Amino acid sequence: MKTKKVTLVCTIKNTFVLKDVALLESLGYSVLLIHSPPYKDPFRFFFNRFREFFLGFFYVLQSQSTISWFNDYHSFLPLFWTKFFSKTSIVIVGGYDAVSSPSLAYGIFLKNNSRQKIARLNYSLCDQIWVVHKSLAQGCGQAKKDTKTQSGVSHFIPNLQTPIEEVPTAYDATFWKSNEVKQKNTVLTVANISDQRTFERKGIPLFISLAKALPSHQFTIAGIKSLDLNFDQFPENIHLLDTQTREQLKTLYSQNQFYFQGSEIEGLPNVLCEAMLCECVPIGKAVFGIPDAIGNTGLLFEAKTDLDVLIDFLKSEPEHLGSKARQRIKKTYPLERREKAFTSMLNRMDTHE
Repeated sequence: MKTKKVTLVCTIKNTFVLKDVALLESLGYSVLLIHSPPYKDPFRFFFNRFREFFLGFFYVLQSQSTISWFNDYHSFLPLFWTKFFSKTSIVIVGGYDAVSSPSLAYGIFLKNNSRQKIARLNYSLCDQIWVVHKSLAQGCGQAKKDTKTQSGVSHFIPNLQTPIEEVPTAYDATFWKSNEVKQKNTVLTVANISDQRTFERKGIPLFISLAKALPSHQFTIAGIKSLDLNFDQFPENIHLLDTQTREQLKTLYSQNQFYFQGSEIEGLPNVLCEAMLCECVPIGKAVFGIPDAIGNTGLLFEAKTDLDVLIDFLKSEPEHLGSKARQRIKKTYPLERREKAFTSMLNRMDTHE
């Protein structure tokens, strides 16, 4: 029996991308991966486009469908060949590809340039758009209120004919479970911080303010990649870590009592959901997918929320909320939910052929 194939294109081999590769393979598909890192220098940028042109041709020709994780330059040529060969395609939207934030200088719809024009074209070329949270389709009113961030594919392209479906990322509750004793008065946040913009977008300034206000608590930031930050601003009770492996993250989640997600812009935060599965009590900003992840298992705050509210919550002993947080993610975002979405898509794909 001939093995069915799917072309998957991405910029970074994030854990959620690799999980989708594993999921597709478990469903009996061979995944042809086009990995195009987001290089900025002209030579490597155009070399990526060269690779996408030729790999897209040969891979798509063999495949039943094309899946693009995020919408950007890397999506266009594989989607073009998919349309050319009358195959089916999906673009998975994660955040950057559905927002415009002037205050953070962030989002593909921020500037009316060639990058935005290509993104708009990609949305019309594909057969289906998956968003990890509905706010990336409809827009997030709270983010607009807090930071004047405009969002939602339908907001930017109101006449778009391509159907949009909410398909959240999913989490393996058998792996993400606490394997350590919780240490009281500990607060963790995880973010790949490589520049000042990401530092601001992930809410790290607020995290630092909380650490300064609670010297008796231990705060940890995992994912610091850049040494261009002003380390004088970090108080002594903040521990800085580089990028962590999955096993290291599980240990960190398991050891810490609270998990902080102060992002200004975020689709559905994988690290938040993983931490909740490891029974961290969540504290998160009420924007995009964060409120749906946390629900009533922790503390949600807005830009206008007084800092004392967060401080008082961190001083409390909400021990019962950790197990409640785990059950919420386990029930709301199981692997079976995403598997069902892929199975449905693949079945439609076979019918299309």
